[in-house]
Amino acid sequence: MDPTPVNPPPQNPELGTALQALKNRDFRQAYHRLNELAQKGQTEAMGYLGLLYLRGLGIAYDPSQAFHWTERAAREGRGPDLLALSNLVYLGLGTPRDPPRAKALLLDAARTGNPAALRTLGLVYLGLGPDWHDAAVACVEAAATLRDVFAIHALGIMRLELGQIESALPILSWAGTQGLFPSLLRLKNLQNSLGVSVVRNLAILPPQYPNRPHTRTILPFDWRTRSAGSVIERDERIGLRIGSNLLHPVECDYLIALAVPHLRPAETREPKTGRIIQNPVRTSSAMNFPPNLEDLVLVRLEERIATFAGQGLERAEALAVLRYRPGEEYRPHFDAFDSDTQRKDPECIRLGQRTETALTYLNDTFAGGATDFPALSQTIESHTGQSVVFRNLDASGNRDPLALHAGLPVESGEKWLATLWFRERAGARSFD
Repeated sequence: MDPTPVNPPPQNPELGTALQALKNRDFRQAYHRLNELAQKGQTEAMGYLGLLYLRGLGIAYDPSQAFHWTERAAREGRGPDLLALSNLVYLGLGTPRDPPRAKALLLDAARTGNPAALRTLGLVYLGLGPDWHDAAVACVEAAATLRDVFAIHALGIMRLELGQIESALPILSWAGTQGLFPSLLRLKNLQNSLGVSVVRNLAILPPQYPNRPHTRTILPFDWRTRSAGSVIERDERIGLRIGSNLLHPVECDYLIALAVPHLRPAETREPKTGRIIQNPVRTSSAMNFPPNLEDLVLVRLEERIATFAGQGLERAEALAVLRYRPGEEYRPHFDAFDSDTQRKDPECIRLGQRTETALTYLNDTFAGGATDFPALSQTIESHTGQSVVFRNLDASGNRDPLALHAGLPVESGEKWLATLWFRERAGARSFD
């Protein structure tokens, strides 16, 4: 998944026709044309065909075919195909999972100067911890120089962190004009804190970013899991813990950017029938990432959250991202299923109960919206990148009444939250 793909016009007219069909969302026609070109050995067509198989667009989802065509395309050494193959190899889609090979492919992709690969490598460096911050910034700057929209946004956020508001605002404004939602959200929040006129006057200045890519910053690395900045134990009875700065603000915005196109009204499971329905108890928008919408950056974030929760990602459900607007809330509820659902629902029978929950706050520029645990008389305020974990079951394996919790109504602004639920048995992350 790429929030800001860079697709220069193709030189091949036949490929151009296929990509126009893709742009028009005529996926079946795009598939037929790309398949014809790929069978003739056209490299770019192979890469796009792999993407169609991965997304299930115009043809049934088939990770094996996605890997086959992406790997063939990557033999030509093009950055976009190497990056796509790196994602498949890290996730283990259509091929055995192989992190060392994924790393080598990512580094090769970045060395081609591909902006999306440079931005991806920058986010990987960012996730390795403070020691890699300079390398992350340099890769992001290199991608921004090549007009990768999310990299430009990330550069703006990094400058905001340094207090360089006059430099950050024109950058965020430019990314916002390209339709990147996190940039628009940041600008709105800055208007609320600094005033509309201040933001308007600064946003119209020409954005300043480096003029040349810093390819010398492509450094070998080892996959490692970044830990939380600090951990606070809030209630040992349900293992309620808070980890600060588990995700960087840029990583939080990356999740938001990926989630926005897929948001739908949130739903809940009806206790008596097991049906998934909209319910006034939960008024928000939500989406879940199936495997074919993930990339290695997203999975790395999920792995970090799972590690903080003390769980393996293999037992996690698909990551959910939720948005709460003013007046929206999630009234007091349990994440663990009721006894009727446990007995009757096929998925619950296969995977078991929800044992733990990990909530990760993606922003904090809103009023209200705290997470409340009424049975514990505890309320947790949101902080960007902070994660909260707790157990849903008691020592006997029953739903723990102390785990009752609520997302209080948002009073102003927008609340963004990522949720990872863990089950008793593996298998919830398979493509459905």
